[in-house]
Amino acid sequence: MRKSLRKLIAGVATCSLALALAAGIMPNVAEAVDCSKAGKKAAKAELNLDTPEYHAYFGFQQTGSWTYRDAWYNPASGLDGTSLSTGDYNTLFTDGGNATVDGVTITDAVIKGNGTYSVSVTGLNGAIPADDGADIKTSLVYVSTDIPSSAIGTLSFTDVKLIVDGAEIALPSPEPYVNADAQELGLYQFDLVNTYHPEAYTSPSILAMNDSVEIQFTVSGFNADDPDAVVAEPTEEPTQEPATSDTSSGTSGTDSSTDNNKEDSGSSATTIVIVVVVIVVIAGAAFFLMKKKK
Repeated sequence: MRKSLRKLIAGVATCSLALALAAGIMPNVAEAVDCSKAGKKAAKAELNLDTPEYHAYFGFQQTGSWTYRDAWYNPASGLDGTSLSTGDYNTLFTDGGNATVDGVTITDAVIKGNGTYSVSVTGLNGAIPADDGADIKTSLVYVSTDIPSSAIGTLSFTDVKLIVDGAEIALPSPEPYVNADAQELGLYQFDLVNTYHPEAYTSPSILAMNDSVEIQFTVSGFNADDPDAVVAEPTEEPTQEPATSDTSSGTSGTDSSTDNNKEDSGSSATTIVIVVVVIVVIAGAAFFLMKKKK
């Protein structure tokens, strides 16, 4: 009887432990669903340092107007989102996804090694209202990639810049916030603005974007460089020679001419002396002959 009771108690304890573990695991399973099949595949892939070809996608969200572009791995509204028609990911959604912002161009980047890259949206044409810091505010500006989170500690993302309408916006920290939710999925994403994690990153300022939002960043840690991954430098105007150079050259030419004149004068004087000497010699010889005849 006692042995049966002990077995019963042990069985109840085992079931309780199993239920507790299941309760702890379930939230993680639910979160893992928020990743597309392609995202899960990228997360499990081995980091390629020798011949990399990864992708970086521009991400954005503004509350109030509910204008956004979700992370590429979002199963519903990402790159291969089930709720999007073909090509719709290459735009911004607004009004909670009921409409798109017409005329915009989104530029993503292909990372093929160490270098400086840029992702952006242009052609907004005033479609996004200015932040008021309350009802309307930019809550997310980020770069989502298909780089596995195992790259953290091996790859470095530095010199991150937020550029709005061509002007750089000061960020609250020199280092971007590594998105913890994406990292849990096994993917690397960094945020320049994330008001959902105020302890890590908040909006750097009240953003007013009329035409464009751009993110620049430099990647290092690969075993190869990408020669095309550079930011174009402004072309400098050719340096003009100062006007005094021509004057000095003219002066030098005048000096040379003067020296040549001096040389010519010297040569002429020498010739005259020789002629005079020859005349004197001839005259002397003639005088001697005439005296001898006498």
